[in-house]
Amino acid sequence: MPKVEGTISVVSTKYPRLRSVTAFPVTYSGREMICLRDASGLAENTIVVPRSALFIISLLNGKNSVTDIQAAYMRRFGDMLFSDRIQKFIDDLDKNLFLEGERFEGYHQRLKAEFKNASTRRFLHLGEETHSEPARLKGELASYYSHPDGPGDMLPAIPSSNIKGIMLPHIDYMRGGPCYAWGYRAIEALGEVETFIILGVNHMAADPLYSVTPKPFETPLGLMDTDRDLVQALIENCDQDLLEGEFHHRSEHSVELQTVWLKDLYAEKDDVKIVPVLCGSFDSFIEQGISPIENLRVSNFVSGVKDAIVASGKKVCLMASVDLSHIGPQFGDERPVTRGDLGDIRGADLETLRFVESLDREGFWKGVARDSNKGHICGLSAIYTLLSILEVREGKLLKYSQWRDEQGWGCVTFAAMVFCQ
Repeated sequence: MPKVEGTISVVSTKYPRLRSVTAFPVTYSGREMICLRDASGLAENTIVVPRSALFIISLLNGKNSVTDIQAAYMRRFGDMLFSDRIQKFIDDLDKNLFLEGERFEGYHQRLKAEFKNASTRRFLHLGEETHSEPARLKGELASYYSHPDGPGDMLPAIPSSNIKGIMLPHIDYMRGGPCYAWGYRAIEALGEVETFIILGVNHMAADPLYSVTPKPFETPLGLMDTDRDLVQALIENCDQDLLEGEFHHRSEHSVELQTVWLKDLYAEKDDVKIVPVLCGSFDSFIEQGISPIENLRVSNFVSGVKDAIVASGKKVCLMASVDLSHIGPQFGDERPVTRGDLGDIRGADLETLRFVESLDREGFWKGVARDSNKGHICGLSAIYTLLSILEVREGKLLKYSQWRDEQGWGCVTFAAMVFCQ
């Protein structure tokens, strides 16, 4: 990880503005530090900074000059921080593409052009050595089924042919692998299916509300092809520009992480395809105090997908690739998450999941919107959209899981659920 030290070129902006980043604690050279990562995944580097740098970072809002930051630091800590040290820190952020400005914008435009001209969507998010070796990756996936938290050989007590939809995590495999396995054990017995419409989460941007791509997805296990006919039908049916946000698929992990499991499960069936969809934020509907279905883009998308599925005559399974609550300072909360908090978090999540399980779309929405999505449920829009499209009899929760950082910096929850006719 590049450390924030060293002299680089002067930032061109007088009032530096930090791009959206995530921060989490790390131990670096024996010191407790903070690691910064580009929330969009576009900038590849991470930066390790001392905890004291968080105050400076909080002032990089496009309104403060180096002199302003220096004065604010003096008022806060009663100590002089020399302007050249502040400038070096800002320069390094800019070099690593963490600041808005000409450097990042030029890089951004190059990435857009490369993605537009690419025939496939490149695999990005499983960088460890095992994930570049298909046999070892398949062995890793298999281990999650037999994991103590995994399903083993157990199948859900539902006729598999009746499964029309599924909800799965999109957290990394190391933390969520056994929970994925519960869902894919159900899919394993699904029988003939031609296309999975994957409703992922657009972590990069609130808009557009829905984005598709016809590009096949590269995986370490081979190419996961897209159902181009069905993608085109959505583009034509949904009365909105579904390709406007296609670039967001480049760095988003929520669809990609499902393609690996699907390629493993359907290794002998190259005809199984996907329709990759990213769902934007529904926060504006919370602010407006309205149900998302009252928005034309949402209602048109829902009806467009339904019509396209019927017209295709294909056997389609809908999939929401989502995580649930995100609690703790890592996600903007003031207080660390203790082990004692996990029971309360579980209780709140299970109450939310009961609405999903009973197919109560508006109950689910109202429950989350009531406290302005205090739990930071990132899958809110994808789950709501899934419940709007599905025409089924019931949902069945297969597995609920939690991950908590040892220092309490953050907690993420996730679940596997099937929806049956």
